[in-house]
Amino acid sequence: MSDKQRTYGQFETPADVADLLLAFCLRQPSDYLLDPSCGTGAFLKRAALMQQWLAPGEAVSDTLWGVELDDTAADQAQLALPEARIINRNFFELEPWPDRSFDAIIGNPPYTRAEWIGRLPKTTDLVHQLSMFNGFEKEDGNASQPAQGALLTRRSGLHAYFFIHGTEFLREGGRFGFVVPNSWLDVAYGERLKQYLLDHYQILALIESNVERWFSQAKVNTCLIILEKCSDVRARSKNRVRLIRLCRPLDQLIPFETEDYQRLSHLDHLSKRLLSDSDFQSQDLSIRVMAQHELAADEKWGIALRSPEVYRKRLEDPGLVCLGSWAMIQRGYTTGANSFFYLDEETVDKWEIESRFRKPLLKSLRNVHKRNVGAADCEHQVLYIPPWVDLNHTNVAEYIAWGESLGFHQRRTCAGRMPWYSLPEQAAAQILFPKGIWERHFAPVAQDQMTVDQQIYQIRLVEGIRPIVAAALLNSAWFALQAELHGRVNFGEGVLWLASYELEEIYLPDPQYMTREQTRRLAEAYEPLSHRRVVSVGEAMSEPGWHAFNGVVFEIMGFSSSDAGTVMEALLERVATRRMKAGKLA
Repeated sequence: MSDKQRTYGQFETPADVADLLLAFCLRQPSDYLLDPSCGTGAFLKRAALMQQWLAPGEAVSDTLWGVELDDTAADQAQLALPEARIINRNFFELEPWPDRSFDAIIGNPPYTRAEWIGRLPKTTDLVHQLSMFNGFEKEDGNASQPAQGALLTRRSGLHAYFFIHGTEFLREGGRFGFVVPNSWLDVAYGERLKQYLLDHYQILALIESNVERWFSQAKVNTCLIILEKCSDVRARSKNRVRLIRLCRPLDQLIPFETEDYQRLSHLDHLSKRLLSDSDFQSQDLSIRVMAQHELAADEKWGIALRSPEVYRKRLEDPGLVCLGSWAMIQRGYTTGANSFFYLDEETVDKWEIESRFRKPLLKSLRNVHKRNVGAADCEHQVLYIPPWVDLNHTNVAEYIAWGESLGFHQRRTCAGRMPWYSLPEQAAAQILFPKGIWERHFAPVAQDQMTVDQQIYQIRLVEGIRPIVAAALLNSAWFALQAELHGRVNFGEGVLWLASYELEEIYLPDPQYMTREQTRRLAEAYEPLSHRRVVSVGEAMSEPGWHAFNGVVFEIMGFSSSDAGTVMEALLERVATRRMKAGKLA
């Protein structure tokens, strides 16, 4: 991908994706349609063809509008669509036309991350323009007033601003159809965007695919959103939201060639099918319907979209509590200078660093293949010097002096410590858990006291809870499914990342209130598994021992055999979907 593509976030929309959004949004051939980031005109070309299909032989003029910042792309769009109005401007510099409001806004806004916004061409003064949405400080130091009360955070991607500014261009009852990164569904900085949408639109549908990536070159996973502008609070509250997961590729759901007019009737049928008023499940797709008032901006909409019914029902079980109620979760060391603090054998030998200033360090669980881990599994040591220790006449003092000669003590994280070379002590933890997950879900028991890097979470249990009982719960399929639902896949690389607060929110039985018989059975079922090699979820599904152990967990939780099977299927689906969407990027 070129630097220009990356800077502008340019990725041409596949015809299948464009046509599906147009099927929802272009309801009449005479509808006025705006693409506020039209690129070379992919959406507008499909819209022009669809107009011809809707009104064969009729001339429809002045209805297709596009705005594009990139000069070259705008010229290409105008050349391909002489009948369209292509405006070569920054969309955020434009004011709504007093005599023109649009029936539909569609598009694929730039996949520009927050940190890339400042790299856009300075001549457009884009950062200044965005100040009217998110309160970026102006040159005089005063924050601007946000438009319509929308106050997006600095971490919001560029696509979020298109929703807000685009609202002013859309008529009441007009539809908004966008392809956007799906991260905003679940992250904290998406909360304000979600609230804005709830306050201004009927959310008709959110659509994800379980089986394909729509943009193979973009390091993001995407979803489709279809909105209808609505100022009536009661109508918005009663609106039915469709949370849709596609289980077949779009080229199978839309089986006609892109230039075949029969495609239109099929698209019309598919869009009406997707706007179902009741839940629906088939081999092609899954639809969950809920009232808009049930969606809260501070909740993870991705969980509502992807979770099976058994998960949603079990959250109402009073016998389940958050992991954070019986365990403390803390991330390992962020040293600020790993090359100084993390010691290999060569460094220890070279400087003859005294053993009392070294502790076993586990940097990652990537090379750990068992559910019990000890000091022997640590390939590194960490430099640990209590702040009160006298370092006169020690070898480590010379090592510290060497580190200062390289400026390690001036790094921000290091400079915040007193003294800079003294890492805080890590309290002993009974269980470890990886911050990032690829194919394996496991939480090993720490058999020895050791330190860990920030890529690993330490889980310290409330007094009285047996580590093997807690480990059994944390290694279960039920826990793994929740991790898949609560975690995030950043930029499409396929690794599942979990924050500590997301782990704390996972619901499990409370070991403090389980019966003695339950804890005995759980420990006995898990013990053989703890000595077996950790394998991927897919491989584990073929192991009788793994199913037998999970059967005890499900029985303790009161799951029916059908519910247990649903959990297993949903877990396998989530892992497979995550791997598929990673593609070659993993």
